Amino acid sequence: MRNLIVVISLVGLVGCQPVTVHRSEGPVPVQVRVDDAAYWLEEWVRIKDLAEDELQLTLDTRKQEFEKTPNTRNRLRLALLLAEGPKPVRDQVAAQKLLKGLDAEQASSSAKALAALLEQVIGEQRWAGDKITELRTKLDETSTRVEELERQLQELTDIEQSIQQRE
Repeated sequence: MRNLIVVISLVGLVGCQPVTVHRSEGPVPVQVRVDDAAYWLEEWVRIKDLAEDELQLTLDTRKQEFEKTPNTRNRLRLALLLAEGPKPVRDQVAAQKLLKGLDAEQASSSAKALAALLEQVIGEQRWAGDKITELRTKLDETSTRVEELERQLQELTDIEQSIQQRE
């Protein structure tokens, strides 16, 4: 009886151990909740170095998956690609719309964290882009002003030289 209790306890403890699930290419045959930070990092590493044609194919596939099954995982996979993917597939406005539509009640804590991080990155990049545009405009205005001042200085120098030649 005592051995039976020990065996049952060990089986129970083994059942409580975390299980590592490896992602395979193609559809996953079993519904698995894969939503930890390692999964999202692997997802990012996998897409960031793809060739342009593979990126476009990946984007099309992600869009189809999201349209077919608009769950949190598919929404975040598409948003991650659109928000921080390479330039040929980047569309931060569309990514922001996807992130705003995220159902916080269905999302896990890591999904919420990823969504918040992506929203923050998009916001900061948009702010930086606006700031760069503003600074370029100021630079252009300053360059125009400098050119005008140089032209006026040259005119004054020419006037001064002509006055000195008369004397």
